[in-house]
Amino acid sequence: MYWGYSPALDLQEEVDCDGEELRALLVGGCDARHILKTLARAYRPEEMARDLVGRHPPRRLTLLVEEASEELLARQMLLLAIALEPPEVLGPREKARLFMEVYGNLHLRPAGARYVRGKAAQLARDAAQERVEEGGGDCCALPLVSLARLRHRERDQMLDVLSFWAAGGRGIFRPASHWDARLRAHLGARYDSRDGVFDWDYHMRLADREVARAVDAREYRHWRRTGLAFTWPGAEPRLPNCTLASGVQRLCGQLCHRGYLGDVVSGPFAAYGMRCEPEDADLLKTKNGARVFTSTDVTERNLMRLFHELQTGLPYERAPDADPGAGRVVMELPEVQLVV
Repeated sequence: MYWGYSPALDLQEEVDCDGEELRALLVGGCDARHILKTLARAYRPEEMARDLVGRHPPRRLTLLVEEASEELLARQMLLLAIALEPPEVLGPREKARLFMEVYGNLHLRPAGARYVRGKAAQLARDAAQERVEEGGGDCCALPLVSLARLRHRERDQMLDVLSFWAAGGRGIFRPASHWDARLRAHLGARYDSRDGVFDWDYHMRLADREVARAVDAREYRHWRRTGLAFTWPGAEPRLPNCTLASGVQRLCGQLCHRGYLGDVVSGPFAAYGMRCEPEDADLLKTKNGARVFTSTDVTERNLMRLFHELQTGLPYERAPDADPGAGRVVMELPEVQLVV
């Protein structure tokens, strides 16, 4: 519900368009992955511009988005706002990690939670004053986005969602409890043996699919248990990610929700964590049949590449001595009995 199950696509490569404008309707995209990659790849590299040949010809892009709920539209706006932050506000690695935890983690770090509250309040003010649909300006968080096609009821619903995020869930969104309830409803009588179910799902349902070749088994099991898809050494995600609350609505003057109703089987790894550019092929290498780097590393590198291209309009070039990734993170400890 909150993320797609296919890699991000550059729409200008997928659509045969010879005109000066590309108009595309994205239905059920969920996470703005195609929008982000299309915008990032719309530049003309300098070395190609001299020969009047670019990645794509100069073209106006008009992307229309249709979603089943206002929560998904608001999440796409928030993710685009993170991607478009200037470098003096968020550095490349911090921007990528903030995007990843808002995108796929049930809990946020304190800094990420503060950002979400502040940005949601800013988007709510802009939407309420109808500045976004008028073409933006210096006071608009997203000058590229227009809400002109939304009805007043849909706009009010989006304002309720953004207000709920700005308030941090008001203490009523408890992700761990909602995640456990979702697992119990999904697994039923198999809940007591859920670790075996997670392992069976990985090896039997995902083994013949590309996602299994990109995601380590322990990484997958950790997400199934905790709702945390992306982890880093030293990170302490402990505050609720209110953007994953489902069914936010106003009842009797108070904002309520229906818990977490999203995916608990496949995970948010497909959009940015399955494939990488040829120069980043070292992130996909294996050793003794196991992945050396995790899907977190692949996702982080792909996002840093997209954000660099989106900001500078130039191809991303990794430094020769750059660390390819954090590598494996200890997500579970073996059961060892100590004898004194």
